Parts: sequence; structure tokens; C-alpha cells
Amino acid sequence: MADIFEKCRRFREEQRSVLQEDVPVAERVIFGVSPLENAGPWIEHEGRRMLQFSTNDYLGMSVHPEVRAAAAEAAAKHGVSAPMGARPLTGTVELHLEFERRIADFKRTEAALSFTMGAGAMLGAVACLARPHDLLIMDQLAHASLVCGARIAGATIKYFKHNDPENLERVLKRCDPTKPKMIVVDGVYSMNGDIAPLREICDLKERYNARVFMDDAHGHGVCGEHGRGAAEMLGVEDRIDLHAGTFSKAFGTYGGFIAGPKDVVFYVRCLAPTILFTKAAPACVVAATMKSLELVAKARDRRKKVWDNARYLQDLLRERGFEVGGTQTPITPIRLGDSCAIHCADILRRKYNVWVSAVIYPAVRRGNGIIRVIPTALHEHSDVDHLVTSLEAAREEFQAIAAVRTADAAGK
Repeated sequence: MADIFEKCRRFREEQRSVLQEDVPVAERVIFGVSPLENAGPWIEHEGRRMLQFSTNDYLGMSVHPEVRAAAAEAAAKHGVSAPMGARPLTGTVELHLEFERRIADFKRTEAALSFTMGAGAMLGAVACLARPHDLLIMDQLAHASLVCGARIAGATIKYFKHNDPENLERVLKRCDPTKPKMIVVDGVYSMNGDIAPLREICDLKERYNARVFMDDAHGHGVCGEHGRGAAEMLGVEDRIDLHAGTFSKAFGTYGGFIAGPKDVVFYVRCLAPTILFTKAAPACVVAATMKSLELVAKARDRRKKVWDNARYLQDLLRERGFEVGGTQTPITPIRLGDSCAIHCADILRRKYNVWVSAVIYPAVRRGNGIIRVIPTALHEHSDVDHLVTSLEAAREEFQAIAAVRTADAAGK
């Protein structure tokens, strides 16, 4: 009798993400237990002080004393779960509405809607905005939450080559002009660190009567003079139809949002499954995020430090012969290949007290494993120096491992 769980029993033996001999190392790296306090530049793990370059806490807001104080005050007053209930039932309180007014003010839009998860904002908004007769035209590297939302919607999905406006135009030209359509992109791509060509995309959406939905999870807080994201940086804020983002990156808290026209936000509020069928965000999280939102808007010095550290790190890596691709942001993908990435991450943690994360399939294509490094406003150049020196040593150690494997294979 066929069993839908059979694939689960075979999974470990038949997985194709890494070579079989690398499975123990990959599991140690990918499923390793992180310390609870893991967002600062230095963390404590198993009695060791470790340099940390893995989280998305770009501005150090997760450890900001004012953000923590806001959360603690709200938790002391209301507990960690209030309000109970989904937003349409008993979950909406005045704090949520004030929070959403402040998000809209920050994004300079008519309205905003907050979600309990960043992925929930992307998935829920796309899932309810599109219908089976609609067309979603998505960048090939659009975030998985956007793709999931598109599939739930049942809309027709077409993809265009990553960050390629010419290919996007070819797709648009072939589309039925009578069909409602929306171009779906990230502002900053989380694994490459590159920025969407938003000016060209906006030109095309106006030429072909489309809408643009942009998920700028990694741009908010970091890009633009005021931290309003890639659209602010490129001067197209008012040309993006619907902005989306998360608070779990530069804001250092939790949750997500959309921001745009009042009628669109109201529609999503009424129909998004990730609003209707999940509990509202706790007051302690909302209070902390409101404080972070206020601080991020004024955090010019911290933004400047992030970009300074990013330039210093990426220049140093290139000097030492590492490939970081075409990143345009602090996201720094060190391209090593699957085996090298997981071994180097393991060696860095065990021998050099440096915590980095290896990224392999399905987050990137098979064979394109990277170590993704995120410099923050709290790192110093001396931290970057230690990271790069340790990474060089780890790469040399892996090359020795690879040479032994090659010799063993030749001798068989």
C-alpha cells in the first residue's frame, strides 16, 4: 500500500543537497543549535566567545536598550500573548491601529497593515490580491513566500530573468493586454545582495498597464537616506503600487507589513488568509517594533556604519581572492560551492570562534553553496579582519580535505 510518509523515511539517505560524505557536517552546520542571544556582533556559545556575522540585525536594533525596554514594559503590563484572537475577532486593539498609522507615515503611503510574520505579509497579500484570471509576472529569484502566495491564488504565473528589464518587457509584450497583471519583485535579493532595477520596472509597468508589488525585506532600514528602502534609494517610492516588508531584519523585532493605497490595504485586511486565520501580534512585540520604527527613521549614523563595514568587508574579500558576485548591499554572499561552504562554516565555528551560516539548496541552486555574511552597524573593522583571516585558514583546510578525497578516489 502506498504511504505518503514513505518519502520522509527515505529522505536522509536519498537527499541530493550535498555529497553523502558531507551529510554529517551539513547537518551539524544547518541544524546546529544556535545560542539564544545570537544577534550581537559577539555571542556566547558553549562557554566560548564567538564573533557573529550571520543575522540580519543590520542596525543592531534587536539589542537596542530602548527597544528591549519597550518590549519589557508592555510584557510586564499585558503579558506575552495579549491580545488573544485573530484580527477580525478579538485581536485588533488600538495599539495595532496606531502602529499601522506609523508604518504608513514611515512609508509615506495612505495606509498600512501589519502581520504577525514577514512571510505572512508576502504570502497573504499576494494570495488574496491575485485571482485565477489574473497574471503574476515574477522575477525568477522572487522570495519563496511570494511564490507560495501566487500558487495559493491560482493565478497564471510567468517568470522573467532575474533583474532583466528587457526580458520583462518581452514577457509583457506577449501577455493578453486585457488581463489584469502585477509584476512581483524583491527590492533587495536576500542571497545575491543585488537591488531590483526599479526605475526600469516602473517604466514598464506604466507602459503595459500593470501594477508592481515589491517585497523589500532587506532594504528597509538599510537603503535610502531615511531607511525607507530600495525605492527611496532609487527615487521611485511613489511609483511602487504596493510596498511590503518585514520587521525581523533591520528593525530587529518580528512581523511584517504592507503599505499602499487605502482601498487596497482594506481589501487585504479583509481577505488575506494570514490575517484572518492567525492570532494578532502580541502587544509586547508591537510596542518594541514601534520604538524600533522611530529609531530606524533617525539612524543615519548606524546606516552609514553598516555601509562602511560592508564596503570594507567586500573589498577585503575580493583582495583575498574570494568571489562575492554582484552584491550592491551589505549582504555578502561568499561563493564557495556546497562542500566548501558547509566545511568552512563548520571549521570557522569549531576552530576560529566565528559564527557564520552556510546556505545550500534549496535556498540557492544546487552546487552554488555560499557563506552569507551580514556586517552590521555594531561590527568594527577589526572584526572584519578576524573574519577574513579565519576564512582564509578554513578554505585552506578544506582544500586539504578535498585533495585527500581526490587522491582516494583516484586510488580506487
